[in-house]
Amino acid sequence: MTETLLPANATPIETALDEAIDPAAAINPALDYISGWKHSLQPSDLRPYLVHEFGMDVLLPFVSTYSGILALRRPWGEVRGTHEAVYQGLAVVGYSGTLLDPPARRLAWAEFQIDLDRVRDERADLDRIAGIVDLSIPERSKFRRGVHGYDVPAAEGSRTRWSGSKWANESGVRVNGKGPKWSFGRSYSHEYSLTQADLTALGIWIPEIDSQLWVDMDFLWTTADFQWSDDAERARRVSLATSLQEMPVWLRFADSGDQTIGYRKAVCHGVEQGLNGYAFGTDFLTPSLVNPLGVLVFARTDFGDGFGAEAASVSVVFGATVTDASRPGRLWLDPAGLVGGTEIAQLPVSILFGETVREHVQFLMRF
Repeated sequence: MTETLLPANATPIETALDEAIDPAAAINPALDYISGWKHSLQPSDLRPYLVHEFGMDVLLPFVSTYSGILALRRPWGEVRGTHEAVYQGLAVVGYSGTLLDPPARRLAWAEFQIDLDRVRDERADLDRIAGIVDLSIPERSKFRRGVHGYDVPAAEGSRTRWSGSKWANESGVRVNGKGPKWSFGRSYSHEYSLTQADLTALGIWIPEIDSQLWVDMDFLWTTADFQWSDDAERARRVSLATSLQEMPVWLRFADSGDQTIGYRKAVCHGVEQGLNGYAFGTDFLTPSLVNPLGVLVFARTDFGDGFGAEAASVSVVFGATVTDASRPGRLWLDPAGLVGGTEIAQLPVSILFGETVREHVQFLMRF
């Protein structure tokens, strides 16, 4: 015993009796055990009560285990209201990202966005991300937008009076019309070599040219759209690319049973290798009909196109006719939206359409 309540004038027998009945030797180990019980041992059956005692019930909808909440409690609680708390909260729900504050000069200076490390795994994750972020930020801040893979901000000029506000809107949609905006994008690139059968089906087949003589031309000179001095094989590729560019083109998305999910309006350009232009893998393809190596066909679905369906294949449809002419300009059509046309280059994919994700699909179709 290190302390005693005996007075300074205690007799020897009083001191001996005090030491004999001192319970410290029996209860000190238990007291030492209890002092670390809540903070280090945390038995599993006690964790729900500890979460409540520590005031961490607010995390229950966003963190799946009581041990996860208790592990987050002190580090997260000490920095709550800062960027670090947001990063810790994102890590708990399995994500990471970079928080971007708007310039202080903006009227909405407290509204920030987060560049996430990936497209959300599941739609339900969006509620978890938004919830943990809202609990981590200062009361005066607002989580405006989460992005990955597709981020188109509103246009903004200089700091003059003319450009004192943002122009138009930024990419993204809200789930159920509330909460932050979400703007995700994924890209898919495919190469395909156009065959004689493909070009014949499209009605534009031109035999490969072995001769440079005019008399061996397989078409009228009056319809040629290239110079007489051009290389014959280059002229052939120019003619093919020009013909494909002039056709209406759509991408057809189909499920595992080859049933059409929908059609997306596409763009077709003759291209050649370049240092800028359309990004394709690690290269760039520059729109050009001077010396095309093929055509680039591409389309980007809108948020919600095909929502709930999973595409197992995507193909290119040239020359089809829209069945509902009363609604021109539609970019996404249902399975009955097109008739006719020639379908080529059907390739396997795995695309689970989402209401917050835009899918960018490219076909480099070589001659």
